[in-house]
Amino acid sequence: MGESKSNKKHHVSLRLNILFLAVFLLFSALILRLGLVQIVNGEEYEEELKHVSNQTALIDAPRGIFTDRYGYPVVENSLELSVTYTNPGNQSGGDMIEIAEEVAKFITVDTENLRDRDKREYYYTKLEPQERRALIEDIEYSDEDETTEYQRMIDAISDEMIANYSEEEEQVIAIFSHMLRGTNGSPQRIKQGLTDEEAPKLAEHLDRLPNINIQRDSVREYVYGDTLKNIYGRVGSIQTESVDDYLARGYMRSDLVGNSFLEKQYEDVLRGQKAEVVRTNTREGSGPMEQLIEETPGSRGNDLVLSIDMEYQQILDDIVERQVLQNQGIFVQDASSYAVVMDPKTGDILAMSGFQKERGEEGFSNPTGVFQNAYMPGSVVKGASVLAGLEEGVITPSTVIHDRRLEFSDGTRKASLSTTIGHVALREAMARSSNVYMFEIAMRMADFNYSPRASIFSHTKANEVLDQVKYYFHQFGLGGETGIDLPNEATGFASEGVQESGNLLDFMIGQYDTYTTLQLAQYVSTIANDGVRMRPRLVTEIVEANPNGDGAGAVVRTNTPEVLNTVDMSQSDIAAVQDSFRAVVTNTNGTARGVPNNLNIAAKTGTAQSFLNGRPTNNLSFVGYAPYDDPEIAFAIMTPDTNVPPSGTPGNKISENIAIDLTEAYYDLQDERDGPEQVDSVVEEVDLFEEQ
Repeated sequence: MGESKSNKKHHVSLRLNILFLAVFLLFSALILRLGLVQIVNGEEYEEELKHVSNQTALIDAPRGIFTDRYGYPVVENSLELSVTYTNPGNQSGGDMIEIAEEVAKFITVDTENLRDRDKREYYYTKLEPQERRALIEDIEYSDEDETTEYQRMIDAISDEMIANYSEEEEQVIAIFSHMLRGTNGSPQRIKQGLTDEEAPKLAEHLDRLPNINIQRDSVREYVYGDTLKNIYGRVGSIQTESVDDYLARGYMRSDLVGNSFLEKQYEDVLRGQKAEVVRTNTREGSGPMEQLIEETPGSRGNDLVLSIDMEYQQILDDIVERQVLQNQGIFVQDASSYAVVMDPKTGDILAMSGFQKERGEEGFSNPTGVFQNAYMPGSVVKGASVLAGLEEGVITPSTVIHDRRLEFSDGTRKASLSTTIGHVALREAMARSSNVYMFEIAMRMADFNYSPRASIFSHTKANEVLDQVKYYFHQFGLGGETGIDLPNEATGFASEGVQESGNLLDFMIGQYDTYTTLQLAQYVSTIANDGVRMRPRLVTEIVEANPNGDGAGAVVRTNTPEVLNTVDMSQSDIAAVQDSFRAVVTNTNGTARGVPNNLNIAAKTGTAQSFLNGRPTNNLSFVGYAPYDDPEIAFAIMTPDTNVPPSGTPGNKISENIAIDLTEAYYDLQDERDGPEQVDSVVEEVDLFEEQ
């Protein structure tokens, strides 16, 4: 019995040993096989894996175009060739420099805006690893310093180290810098606009320039030359302060975007849908490489339909330029004038123009001055001052005020511009531009009864009344943004209080705060439109690009006319001011009596005393609308910094003459149109270093 149990134990142990041996042999075989795969055949499998790859490239699509209100294209896309570099993701900086050196043999790039940072990155890349470490090995950094080692090395490269690069080396640095800015797998422009000599030379050598390609590109073309070019805006590299915002919206660092004015304002709709090219490279073992290319077509961005009448715009530009050049002698220093015409019922900007000529230099178009340059306007704001008095109940349209010289106990003297006018009611006070009428409104609002050489009202009372008057001014857009669909609109100087009590009187006649020409145009448009203030607009519609390339596509969005506010004033009071503006032109002693009656204009003139470099100057302004009984246009003109004429001498009429000419031109176009004058177009030059 005992022997039987012993035999059984022996058999079990034997079977377990055999099982353990079998498992051991299986594991040994598995380990051996894995070792064989990894050690002996690893390179073969790795080689096969290396040759199965996907690469996706996004190709920019053209931006949407601009047309004027009558369908004339004003901004289009011009096709050109660009040289690009596509980083595969595993190319070293040294290899990239070698490619840049080769590319530099065939093209010339702009190095004017090459940064010291670009030179330092190039210098760093050329160093050996031990040379890089040597840059900072003797520098001690605090524990709180979180600067990366790479940045420390870049910062340690001195100005002297990068000071003596030759022009040829700077060409290489510029190309290398553009290559660095790209995103892996997507083309990065090295140069946009290859010349007829560069393109074929480069194309001939592409086979030895890895990851360098020539692609069709587009650049902005301004159909009517420099006309409104500044308003359209610029397209360029993403500006440094905006990089994070654009990346969050799905852009790449290498993208070109609208950086100013309309291009920036409508970037989201102008941007095209990029084409997507997926290249799949496959090679099995040592066999041939096979490439499959799948392309998803892109599409042009949406188009903008502008409120601008290009034919009228060209005429207005000619009017303003001619008047400035003919009157150069009236200016204290630089000569300039600004004008804007809008539809008071819709807010459409029909034309906006500015011309500036510095002494000894060629003149140039400066339409952005319409909404970016602010000046004291003078008496053109008296419509708002009168409405403040009417609404506060201190005057009525029939109130008669004695226009005479005012003198206060501190020696301050105030009067109308040229002479004492005598007793006048509202209509004649506006027609003859009575300053004292406006002073009286302010004094009555301050509960101040004037007597010769009396002490003026207190500083506190002046600020209290100023706030009241500004409440009415702001309803016309004076002192705030007009709301135009453009970035970087100026709002002028808006005082927060008076420095002395008499400044309240100055404010009432446009001699304290400053306003842009566009603000003045919105103000007079609101008067013309019975107190309804419209948002100025430059874009009326956004439409799809027509795939057939003929005519406009489907409307994506309409920028409908927008009422910003209706002034808190009675229609009868607004009508009284409208009538007084008409009297400025029709009265025999009106300040704009030289305006032809057949133009049917209502208007207000203005002359503001200012200073330029210590010299006294006059700002000559003019606002108005036409036809008076059913306004179709409202306009404002500002001609700053003219000489002060001798006492008793009539002032220059340059702004009034511009108003006459632009109104006549508008009427003429209602009778007959020939379309915009054809001129040489201008193609935009894109600076790939811009603001980076």
